[in-house]
Amino acid sequence: MTHSHTNRWRPQRFRAFVTNQYYANRDEYVNHGQTPPHTFAEYVSSNINDLRLKFKKMQKEVDKPQD
Repeated sequence: MTHSHTNRWRPQRFRAFVTNQYYANRDEYVNHGQTPPHTFAEYVSSNINDLRLKFKKMQKEVDKPQD
């Protein structure tokens, strides 16, 4: 019996993180009166390595044991 459903939240957490990063980036452009230079797909494909590193760093901070 496999329990593939038990770790289903992990990819969703990364997707949510990436989506939040995109909208934060897009909002910066909008707040300065500029048009965002890329779509969501373009943003992800050009920044995927940085997004993975930021996500791993965020995960380490979240999973850090409380003293």
